[in-house]
Amino acid sequence: MASVKKTIPLGFALCALVIAGLVIWNAWPSKEVNLLAIGNFAVLTLTLIVLVWYAYDTNLIARVTVERWQRDGVLSTTYSMDLAQGSKPGDAGRTMFQLHNPSTLVVRAKVACNFKVYDQPVLYAPAYDGTELWVLFPQQVSIGWFEIAPLLQAKGKTVADMIAEHNPVNAKQQLTMFLELEFWDETGKHRKLPGRPHYFDFGRWRWIPHLTEGPQA
Repeated sequence: MASVKKTIPLGFALCALVIAGLVIWNAWPSKEVNLLAIGNFAVLTLTLIVLVWYAYDTNLIARVTVERWQRDGVLSTTYSMDLAQGSKPGDAGRTMFQLHNPSTLVVRAKVACNFKVYDQPVLYAPAYDGTELWVLFPQQVSIGWFEIAPLLQAKGKTVADMIAEHNPVNAKQQLTMFLELEFWDETGKHRKLPGRPHYFDFGRWRWIPHLTEGPQA
C-alpha cells in the first residue's frame, strides 16, 4: 500500500517534467522565443513538483503519527487479575482486578466478567458486568476488586460449600468467568479482545485462565 501511494507523487512529477519538456522543446525553435518566459515556466514547474512532494511527505508524517498514537493507545492496554495478598482458602476470596494503560492517551474500558455458578449467570456490580466504563488515565494502573463470596451467595452457596463439593469432575464448573474486554482511546480507536474463559479452583484456591480454545466449528 505504501509503494502504491508513493507512485502517485512520482507519477505526477514525471508527467509534469514530460509536459514541461515538450512545451519548452516546441517553443525553443521559434524566432519569437521568450527565454524569460521559458525560464519562469521551468521554475514554476519545478516549484509545483516540490510542493507536491512536500505535501506527500507531510501526509506521510501525519499518517505515521496517527498510527503511533493508535499503537500506543488501546493496543498497549492490558489487564491482570489475582487474589489479594494474604487471601487463604475459606475467606471471602477478594480478587484484585487491574487495568494497565502505559500509553499517553486516556483510555476507556468496558469489563464484562460474565460470572456463572454451576452454569447459572450471576451479576456482581456495574463495573464488572459491562454497564459502566472504566476511565484509565495515561501511564497509570486502575485497580478494582470483587469478592467470590457474594457471587456464591446469590445462588445460595457459601465458600465452605464449594470447598466441600469440589472434585476433579466439577472443578471447572463451580465458579466460572468469561472475561470480555473492550477499549477506546482519545483518537476513537477501538479494540475488543476475544473472550477469555476462567474458572476458580477451590482446591488450589486461585483463578485459572483457559490457555487454549477448542476446535473451531
